[in-house]
Amino acid sequence: MDEAVTQGFDDQPVHRQAFTDAIAALSRRKDRLARRQEILVERAEKVLVFGEPDARPMGYAHSPKMPCYNMQSVVDVDSGLIVHHDVANEANDSQLLHPMSLATMEVLQVDRLTVLADGGYSNAQAIAACEHDRIEVAAPIKRGAMNTDFFRPTQFAFDEASDTIRCPAGQTMKPSGKHTRNRAIRYRTTACRDCRLKPRCTAGAQRTIHRLFDQAALDRMEARIYANPSLMVTRRCTVEHPFGTIKRMSGGGRFLTRGLRAVKAEAALSILAFNIIHAVNVFGPARLTPSA
Repeated sequence: MDEAVTQGFDDQPVHRQAFTDAIAALSRRKDRLARRQEILVERAEKVLVFGEPDARPMGYAHSPKMPCYNMQSVVDVDSGLIVHHDVANEANDSQLLHPMSLATMEVLQVDRLTVLADGGYSNAQAIAACEHDRIEVAAPIKRGAMNTDFFRPTQFAFDEASDTIRCPAGQTMKPSGKHTRNRAIRYRTTACRDCRLKPRCTAGAQRTIHRLFDQAALDRMEARIYANPSLMVTRRCTVEHPFGTIKRMSGGGRFLTRGLRAVKAEAALSILAFNIIHAVNVFGPARLTPSA
């Protein structure tokens, strides 16, 4: 022991080999992580689960949520049966509204459709696309956080004929540019400088209102909900029950298979089982059993 201390730590063959092995292991780990980083960049992803590469985190509030899949279902209001479903690894429901609605029209073989959805599907571009394909959507509009000290955007009236906005002070706001990424048009007025209501409107030099390219579709949808508030009650009572029942049937709502293709098959079997049970409960076994 004294001899080892005297000769120094680095002179021991055993320790030299341990250092060599550790450096080699770290080098291999560095290369492995570098390859994984390249995969993340190629896929434009923030998180990649190597045991389940098709899964994605369903949101990033403060940190990535647990990777999973996004099961979509369309339930018929009258029968309570699931008429169409899909499983995706897209976390944003609003991107799935239009394709799910189109697929449902094809399944039902109809040329018009009314869709009731929750606020997660509120997307002006998707709703406008649905309108174009004769799909009428009713979903609560998502609004960002607003400073309650100032006038709300809903207090500014848009005039479609002149493409201008009338502010609470009665001034006319005109288009002053576009925000391409957010698909919105900016409206401003030079009257803000001397406006007596400016302290109630903005802390900046002038107030800016952004109007989405497809805002008209949102306005029409909002009018439908105000005209018939029971639509959202109908949605909740129609689609939440099947989803909750399937989660309970699966023992907690976790898929047991791996890979998007296998998960789609598992979801299809679960929904088939639900539809059979629900049909028996609603229509009775006699109506579902062929007569002798």
